Amino acid sequence: MQYIRNGQILLVIMIGISSIAWGQGGRGRAGAAQQASPPAGAPANAAGRGGGGAGGGNGEFYNFDTTAGSVPPIPDSPPTETHQKITVDGEALAYTARAGYMPLRNATTGLSEAHLFYTCYAKDGASDGAARPVLFFLGGAPGVAATWQEFGGFGPKRMKWANDGAAGLAPNGWVDNPNTLLGQADLVFVNPVGTAFSRPDQPGRGPSFWNTAADIASLGEFVRSFLNTNNRRNSPLFLAGEDFGTARVAGLAAYLIEHEIPVHGMVLLSMTMSADTLAGDEQYMTLLPSLIMAAWHHKKLAPELAAMSAEQISGQARQFASREYLHALYKGDRMTPEERTKVVADLARLTGLPKAFIANNDLRITLDRFSSELMRDQHRGLSNSDARVTGFIPAAAGGRGGGGGGRGGFGAAPSAIDFNLSNLAGGFQTAYEAYLRSELTFSGNSNGIFYLSSGGVGAFTSTGSDEASLAAAFARNPNLRLFVGVNYFDLNAPFYATEFTLAHLNVSPEVRAHNITVSHFEAGQMTYVDNKALAKLQGDLARFVNQAASPAGK
Repeated sequence: MQYIRNGQILLVIMIGISSIAWGQGGRGRAGAAQQASPPAGAPANAAGRGGGGAGGGNGEFYNFDTTAGSVPPIPDSPPTETHQKITVDGEALAYTARAGYMPLRNATTGLSEAHLFYTCYAKDGASDGAARPVLFFLGGAPGVAATWQEFGGFGPKRMKWANDGAAGLAPNGWVDNPNTLLGQADLVFVNPVGTAFSRPDQPGRGPSFWNTAADIASLGEFVRSFLNTNNRRNSPLFLAGEDFGTARVAGLAAYLIEHEIPVHGMVLLSMTMSADTLAGDEQYMTLLPSLIMAAWHHKKLAPELAAMSAEQISGQARQFASREYLHALYKGDRMTPEERTKVVADLARLTGLPKAFIANNDLRITLDRFSSELMRDQHRGLSNSDARVTGFIPAAAGGRGGGGGGRGGFGAAPSAIDFNLSNLAGGFQTAYEAYLRSELTFSGNSNGIFYLSSGGVGAFTSTGSDEASLAAAFARNPNLRLFVGVNYFDLNAPFYATEFTLAHLNVSPEVRAHNITVSHFEAGQMTYVDNKALAKLQGDLARFVNQAASPAGK
């Protein structure tokens, strides 16, 4: 998953296929003269959950080797099945859990080309199980498993986070999840080829799955096969994705509709941005409100601003960014000295940054410079995935003086560490694999590597765009419903950039007025790992699914 936002990334909008293609390259933020990190799962130095890619023949025992010869086949066998019970809202909720593989078979030859690992949870005793809503979670960026959504917050069991929201020390465990969505829909967590235990049947075939069209087609075949195998073709169908996976969901919705599989709704969490939000000065305008929210949270603003609620300060931030700030960027050197002095002062008041810093950066505040400057006096930097979480930034190697640049200068390069993700990731996979083996009784691939965030997917070829795919899906099905979760403290997906993208979505007035639900959260990326935010998210999604699946909601 992508976490570095410096550098311009070009999104290629393909003619014809763009309506069913998902573009995972749109999360980069233009900065100084730096280039954004490669896509998640690419071989070179990607940070966060999507770092590192598949390798081959170089003595590496962890990364998936696409140059390997034949491998032991994954057997075609029924998934393991267990019957369990949790308590939700004071009432027992009984369910059946399954974990296993779905073969992806070539339509012409009937031979399998890959096996996708999945888990699913179905409520027991439903009056009409075949018509009960089914919600597919499709993971995040290429290389990132759907396990984050399953075990992080939406499944019936959830990682037992420490009191500070981190994974804590071993032994790591899990608890019943009262905020699961299982009360509203049966849940399926599917892992694309190269994530979790999902593998191509022949290693050399791996790269053929790692492009936009093939990724969508393979997941489309999984959905079709699952619905047929489990007699769920008549169930209201929902698709959910996160981060770069939101582009996958948009493309998959259009793909399924084109293949006569109706989709009721889409859930996009930390939605990828349109290319327009990264073009020219718009990139600074759409980022600024998130920077203001970060400064507000860390109490770097004047008392009258610090006393505001999140909704109030975000409203101030939007208003300033779209009016005075955008006007100043547009005028540039045509501003009078008085105008420039005023906008510098207003920027300093709203961001907590020194006036000299703002002036020396020509009013254009990039994410890396903001992160290293806001808490410089405390030697702390922000986490891109959650600006509320900070960590100590060591002095640059070779001296005790820090990383260059005074308080009025451009600032040091930020730490490559995302402190929030480091806190979350520790123990998460260990706990999940223990849960998988002991509670779901899955015994397959007992010594295989479970690719949670990296190592199983090589370079990914991305084309298309979120907004083009969303528009195509709505054009094919004007009854489609969309839920977008927007997080105030996710610097990888600035909330105003998401709002900008939605405001420019090419859909009918009727769709815009009635079919799109946007909900805001005081959270960072992965809303569901925040206990307070998860409760609100569960409530919002429960209402969304119930309304979208009901005949009256059409």
